[in-house]
Amino acid sequence: MTVRVYADVREEKSGIPSILEASGLMVIRRQLPIGDYIVSDQVAIERKSAYDFAKSLFDGRLFEQARRMSEAYPVIVYIVEGDPGRIRRFAGLHKQLYSAMATLTIDYDARILISNGPQGSAELIAAIARRIQGGGGGRVVIHKKPKIDDIESWQLYVLQSFPQVGPKTAERILERFGTVERFCRATMAELSTVPGLGEKKAESIRRILITPYRSGRKRSQGTLDEYTGQE
Repeated sequence: MTVRVYADVREEKSGIPSILEASGLMVIRRQLPIGDYIVSDQVAIERKSAYDFAKSLFDGRLFEQARRMSEAYPVIVYIVEGDPGRIRRFAGLHKQLYSAMATLTIDYDARILISNGPQGSAELIAAIARRIQGGGGGRVVIHKKPKIDDIESWQLYVLQSFPQVGPKTAERILERFGTVERFCRATMAELSTVPGLGEKKAESIRRILITPYRSGRKRSQGTLDEYTGQE
């Protein structure tokens, strides 16, 4: 089956969605609340030109955006498009650039990739999508059971298996409800009070918790929209 990529509608003018389609990927265009491309329910990609990367650092948007992305997705990827050396047009900003990259990597566990233009960005996105989805389509499952020895880490791991629940949101859930059991019994209204969730994400979580399992061909074919709460 075809590998799928969700692309923000504002990325259309970059030409990347069309390049991805030409390479055999299925591109589903949506107005995404976070990120420019989503390749699974765990991975979001943000594409920036070298100039915009520097500008967002200068006006303070970069780290706020990284914070929101890391709360929604366990894996976030920045593709910086163009020659970072051109950022030297901003006096002294090239030093801040390296500091920003270090902060994104250490504090937000972001992956930073450099491309030479739209074609290179498209190839990186396609490679990431194919790597995660294993060359197939359908529902993406990338969880690999880790080696965990303590209960607290298992609690965080279980909560992060829910859509758009990253490490920080998982901690907030446990701080709010105390146990995974209480989280599973929480109402949608109670879930939506957790910072980083909100009404739509809470609705998606409740749907997963209360929907009866249907095996074989009767299994519901949920889409990524259903799991990310997008419309």
